[in-house]
Amino acid sequence: MSETANTLIKSALRGIGVIATGETPTADEMNDGFEALKFMLRAWSAKNIMIPYITNEAITTTGAESYTWGTGGAIATARPEAIVGAYVVDDRIIEIVDQAKYRRKRVSGDTGNTLYIWYSPEFPLGKVYIFPLGSETIYIDCLKALSDPALLTSDVAFPPEYDEAIKYNLAVRLAPEYGKSVSPEVAALALNGLTTIENRNFGSQMGSVISELVNLSYGSRYNIDSDG
Repeated sequence: MSETANTLIKSALRGIGVIATGETPTADEMNDGFEALKFMLRAWSAKNIMIPYITNEAITTTGAESYTWGTGGAIATARPEAIVGAYVVDDRIIEIVDQAKYRRKRVSGDTGNTLYIWYSPEFPLGKVYIFPLGSETIYIDCLKALSDPALLTSDVAFPPEYDEAIKYNLAVRLAPEYGKSVSPEVAALALNGLTTIENRNFGSQMGSVISELVNLSYGSRYNIDSDG
């Protein structure tokens, strides 16, 4: 489990000399830090590489062309930033396609099992489009946004290795608000923390993609030059 928002904000404020060791920040300083923390995590979510892991979720299709995804949607879990893979239990791989290819497939009028998915990351509800239309359970690998901590006392629910990156990058973000300069040491720790996370997550995400391509290749169903 990671640290609380409170702990990370205090640590960031100490890192730029706003407070001294053992000193308690004011309520305004904590609220400003909490706001900056949430803004930073949302900005990181825009870079899919910052998301710590791929989530696998099952959805049941009913023959509709599209399904809304997000709180209050047909798929009532957190809205994904992106979909990176999909399959059904009989080891049939479903291809993730862009809007243009999805439209071409729809015009073709094919019927049968689901073969293609296009995801439109609209807000506040994303939309999943499938084709051909049918009724079955599909397992989808997706990337979801980093969650805002609800309260200052809430745990920042990421792997513990995110703590250093959050602390020092938050310090860099807060420094201008207090007229503080960021020391070379803090800047280096901020950069190193981000680089470590990006390298780890990129390796994990690429490993998942490569594994899927290998499985497709062995099944003689994948052609990198094919437009389908």
